[in-house]
Amino acid sequence: MIKYFARKKQNIGLKILVGFGIVIGLSALGLNSLFDDSFGASTPVNVRTKNLTDKKLKIYAIAFWNNNWNGTGNYVTYDTELKPNENSDFWFENDGTTEFWIVAKNRNGGIEYLQVMTEQKSEFDFEITESKNIDSDKIQIAQELTFKTDKNERMEKYAIWSNIGLIGLLILSLTKIKTGGNN
Repeated sequence: MIKYFARKKQNIGLKILVGFGIVIGLSALGLNSLFDDSFGASTPVNVRTKNLTDKKLKIYAIAFWNNNWNGTGNYVTYDTELKPNENSDFWFENDGTTEFWIVAKNRNGGIEYLQVMTEQKSEFDFEITESKNIDSDKIQIAQELTFKTDKNERMEKYAIWSNIGLIGLLILSLTKIKTGGNN
């Protein structure tokens, strides 16, 4: 579309505009990568998990807080999808939390594992096995909170791949394609 509306005399301006679009697109991808890491966390908690089940599981941390300076609330951190016998290592912010849960969901969205932690340590190791006695109220809360996070993760992936596609199209618009009509 850019080439269709561009005229021969405006070609230099078009290249500058396309170059600017490529720089902005790459900057957006870089900033997304930077702020998706533990950059700037004041009290990070490092969590290592190992999937000892025979299922592919999505791993989450749900942190809850209840204090005077910012009230009550929660946030969910999605780690990754672990295959059987795979390990993961991730972090989440634990500033002012009262407890956190480590949750593992199967492909159908069912909770396979839920571990409640109230300790205030900076590192934890979890071996994820099938849990039998999980509180049904906590399962319901975990499913609702992780569903919202799954939706946000899916939208973020669509945005990232759309950005990569647009950068690719901008790069292609800079190349001259020779066809039979252009000779």
